[in-house]
Amino acid sequence: MADNKDFWKDYFSDDSYETGDTGEDDTKIIPAVNEDAPMKGAEPVPDVRNDPAPANDRPLKKSGKTDDFEVDFDFDGEYRDVPEERPFAPRREKRTGCIGGLLYGVFIICVSLIAASFLWMAAVDVLALGKPDSEVVVTIPDAAFYDGKKDVTDDDGKVIGEEDVRLADLDDIAEIMYDNGLIKYKGLFKLFCRFCHADEKVGPGTFTLNTKYDYRALVSGTTPGSAQLVEVSVMIPEGYTLKQIFAQLEEKEICSAEELWDAAANYAFEDKYEFLAGIPETGDKYRLEGFLFPDTYYFYMDDDPVRVIKKFLDNFELKFGEKYIERAAEMGYSIRDIVIIASMIEREASSYEGERDLIASVIYNRINSSNFSRLQIDATILYGMARNGDEDKSLSTEYDSPYNTYQHEGLPPGPISNPGEASIRGALYPE
Repeated sequence: MADNKDFWKDYFSDDSYETGDTGEDDTKIIPAVNEDAPMKGAEPVPDVRNDPAPANDRPLKKSGKTDDFEVDFDFDGEYRDVPEERPFAPRREKRTGCIGGLLYGVFIICVSLIAASFLWMAAVDVLALGKPDSEVVVTIPDAAFYDGKKDVTDDDGKVIGEEDVRLADLDDIAEIMYDNGLIKYKGLFKLFCRFCHADEKVGPGTFTLNTKYDYRALVSGTTPGSAQLVEVSVMIPEGYTLKQIFAQLEEKEICSAEELWDAAANYAFEDKYEFLAGIPETGDKYRLEGFLFPDTYYFYMDDDPVRVIKKFLDNFELKFGEKYIERAAEMGYSIRDIVIIASMIEREASSYEGERDLIASVIYNRINSSNFSRLQIDATILYGMARNGDEDKSLSTEYDSPYNTYQHEGLPPGPISNPGEASIRGALYPE
């Protein structure tokens, strides 16, 4: 537009342009412009490309009283940020050549071989591929467990709460498995255990495992009630006391004597077994004396003490059936009284084998005699001495104990041993 300013100057050069007050219609008819031909009356458009002086530096032309028509627009400033178009340079592709491609292929093959080796070693350990066939006895102690919480879900799988549970410390479990040669990679085993929630499944005890067991078999083989638990046969002789029975169970590594004493004293077994009615209240560790039925049992190593004692009581309940309960009621004695009498028979029968019914008749005669009010049985004194830790002392009828039947009338305060069925039958059917 700067190049056509002379044309517009001549076009508006009359007086009306200057004053704007001609009294006539000021409207100008602008002829159509043919872009291919110059406008009528217009000067030729100068070629500014060859003009040595910039357009803004050319002198203004006057026409009458009117200045030249100017366009106040800075084209250079407004379009200074428009980038110049430059031809694209073709991008040269880098070529590594045959040696580069060969090295890249070797690298990929090496990485694949290393990854495959790791995967194979992991599979060998997880699946126990190629391992020798060897049995291993593994003991998982109570110290490998801690108190934790487990989510409780409904039938739809929605979590509705939490419950307290005993959880296995996976670090300890993996260490035990590794030390016994059952696994090679502790980290991999712990990862598997977390995936299958083994901390909720594994339990304490002694288990018979095999080096050919895979990870899944190792976990299932160390769960409570697993067939892999090591069973120990224990024969409890007739007439053993609680102290002797618990010592034997500890020797066989079934339970510690301390755990058994604690369970006997504090667990409310009488809530399940009616025949225990009348025993001392919880807190008395001798309150189950007489009810651990002597027999041959199979227990797991590192077994639960409550479960062990229940096995004895279940056997007693089985042997002391309804027939014996009815007979005790006919005689006017409680089950516990019969057990007390049977326990004395059992201890005395060691010297008079086969005469249990005769010994029973002597006891009943003394109980019912008005002239012979004391039982005067040495076995009761010896039991009292053993409970007080004086079993190494010589027997004395003057020994101060509630179990001294030379000094106290009637039955002793409790059984003095755990009698067998023959002694129980003798107490129920004396001669």
